[in-house]
Amino acid sequence: MPVQLPLSLSIRPRVDFSAFIAGRNGEAVSRLRGGSDPFLYLWGVSGSGKSHLLQACCHQEQLEQGQPAYLPFKSEHGLEPAMLEGLESFSLVCLDDLEALAARQDWELAIFNLFNQLREAGSRLIVSSDRPPAQLPLKLADLASRLTWGPCYQLFPLNDEERLELLIRSAERRGMTMSVEIANFLLQRTPRDIHYLTLLMERLDQASLAAQRRLTIPFVREILNL
Repeated sequence: MPVQLPLSLSIRPRVDFSAFIAGRNGEAVSRLRGGSDPFLYLWGVSGSGKSHLLQACCHQEQLEQGQPAYLPFKSEHGLEPAMLEGLESFSLVCLDDLEALAARQDWELAIFNLFNQLREAGSRLIVSSDRPPAQLPLKLADLASRLTWGPCYQLFPLNDEERLELLIRSAERRGMTMSVEIANFLLQRTPRDIHYLTLLMERLDQASLAAQRRLTIPFVREILNL
């Protein structure tokens, strides 16, 4: 029987490939959408889109009648290596922020075993980290070797023009209209980290719906205290 993952590990709505601005990451996105690699490794700085792409892969797997599992290691507490047992029954497993578990032998062994079990079952594994495999402080040499068995892509943060596109497209997906002027206003007055901008758009969406008002600079300034 497949393991039951906590609700806190569920896949977020709207976080799919259509919401992702590829920028310089087009080759990685294309490879992920192809869905044919038994193992793939993503790495990059915070805000480069690693978590988004892992969840987008899970969304695609669901649409194709597969069963994905997504586990973010950095943001979740109380996780135990035993949680990985049985995950080989899933068609796709995505492990986010692998660096959070490096140098922990119990976790390294559990991930190594999962890698082998997924491979034997014909399932896929996608892993993300903030650094390439060779720079992870792993104690288990066999796991370090396994992490080089598939394609490895560095992800790059968006530039300002791409962040502008991200805000406008995010508004459209939420049923709002955001002008270039408003998007520029936000980028000039708020942190440009993608995680922050995503939370900001959720906040504006809720406020716009509650007040039944369209997005304007005065309204945005009021809601965000800018």
